[in-house]
Amino acid sequence: MKKNLVAVLTAVVMTASLVACGNAATEESTAATVEATVEESTVAETVEATTEAATEEVTTEAATEEATTEAATEEATTEAATEEATTEAATEEATTEAATEEATTEAATETAAE
Repeated sequence: MKKNLVAVLTAVVMTASLVACGNAATEESTAATVEATVEESTVAETVEATTEAATEEVTTEAATEEATTEAATEEATTEAATEEATTEAATEEATTEAATEEATTEAATETAAE
């Protein structure tokens, strides 16, 4: 009878330990699934943040390029206006010199005629 009792108790202890290990495996599996889901979410958020940052960088570069182009156009326009003003001033000066020379020639001619 003692042998039967020891055998039954051993069987109960072994069954209990198998049940305990089985639950732990299920918990570990659930924990691993939750961890993988969290990791996938984190990866998706990181990819989204990286994409947004890259888009913002491209937008900033485009805005900078546009501003640079506008500044260069404005500078070229200013240079052209300055060149035109300089040309007009030089033409006016040449015209003034020619008129002064003509007046001097007329005065010298009148003086010589008298």
